[in-house]
Formats: sequence, structure tokens, C-alpha cells
Amino acid sequence: MPDPVLEVKGLTVGYGAVGKKKGRQVLHDVSFALYRGEILGLVGESGSGKSTLCKAILGMLSGYRGEIIHHTKRPQMVFQDPFGSLNPAKQVGWIIEEPLRAMGGIEKEERRRRVLDMLARVGLSEEYAARRPRELSGGQRQRVAIAAALIAQPELVIADEPVSALDVTIQAQILTLLQTLGRELGLSYLFVSHDLNVVYQICDRVLVLYEGRIVEENTVEALFAHPQADYTRSLIEAAEG
Repeated sequence: MPDPVLEVKGLTVGYGAVGKKKGRQVLHDVSFALYRGEILGLVGESGSGKSTLCKAILGMLSGYRGEIIHHTKRPQMVFQDPFGSLNPAKQVGWIIEEPLRAMGGIEKEERRRRVLDMLARVGLSEEYAARRPRELSGGQRQRVAIAAALIAQPELVIADEPVSALDVTIQAQILTLLQTLGRELGLSYLFVSHDLNVVYQICDRVLVLYEGRIVEENTVEALFAHPQADYTRSLIEAAEG
């Protein structure tokens, strides 16, 4: 078994406890590991706790119980809505370069070289550096968002519904791109989705989250062939329907 890049142990998160008012538990004793080079799917319907889990992993929450152990530097994020996550006032080159400026210690010429290299890696030519997000298609914007997430050379990427806003043909292209970049750059992914058909195409293992609890964890092949939880079966039936 490869080394883990992330371990979550007994993570419990609640919101809204004020005075005598009882808070709402969002995650209940969630535990799992994500291994180097793996694409781990996280599935569940809206309100299951997926977003809360991602925020905790990214260090955006405090006051939880349990442990989140990063064996690499903190992960980067690819969001569902590339248009909303890209600064509309800035050119693509500036957007991709921004994480390098924030890191500091990298000369301007080297930053520019890395930006152009990353554009090429995500399948965009050098001329796209001068464009703005509004001039791009949805698929092109998602490629820019992926480039911006990878420019700082993370080892773990959280992909939050990264293809749900795209049509089926473009979805397939972006999924193939993520797999290719994973192999070339040695990335691990936590791939968040409500679409089991997409999960089946790209993931190695799957976590099924229901009402804040992991109700099933298995390889993608075993989970689809022999689902153990009723909730998992209902998700698969809906995907096949």
C-alpha cells in the first residue's frame, strides 16, 4: 500500500450551538486515508457533509473534534464553477501566476516560464495568457482553474464537482486531463461528486457520505458490483435510471 498523503481520524463537526440551543452535527466520527497517487471519490447528496469535510481538510474550519493529518503541504482546490472562482478583471496569465507571487522568492521570468508550461500542460496555447475569463468557454475556464491550482506544485488536489457545470463531451475531456496530470505530476485527488457515473470513470476508491457519516468505503469496481449500504444502492440505481 502506498504512503498516505492525508489521514482523517474521528472527525466530528457541529454548527450552531449558542447558549442553551443545541447545535447541529454535520460530520460524525469520519475516518479515512487518501494514498499517494490515488483518486479517492467522495459521493453523497446535497447536505450530506461533503463541503464541510472539504473545508475542514483545507483548514477553513476550527473547533472540530478529531485529527486531520497532512503528509504533504496543504492541498489546492479546483471548484465547481470556474467562472466564479476566476477573477474576471484579470488576464489568465495573471490568474495562474498569482499563487507564485504569493509564495515569493521566484523571479518574474521564472514565474512566466512556469505559467506558460502549465498552460501547455492543461491544453491551452500561450495566447490564452492574455485573455480574460469571459472570453473563454466553460471547458477552457476549468482548464485555467486547474492550472492555477497546480502551479504551486501541490501533491494533493481537492476537486469539488469539477465537471458538473460542463456538457458531457467537455466533461470527458476534463476527466482525462485530470487523470493525465495525476500521472505526470504524481498527484493525489479527493474527487467530490454527486454523479456516480463520473465517479466510476475516474476514481480508484469511493467513500459514500450520508447524513455526515461514511456508510460505505470500497474500490470503485466492488462498490458498483456489490454495494453494501441501502443508501449506496439507491445512488447507483438513480445513476443507472
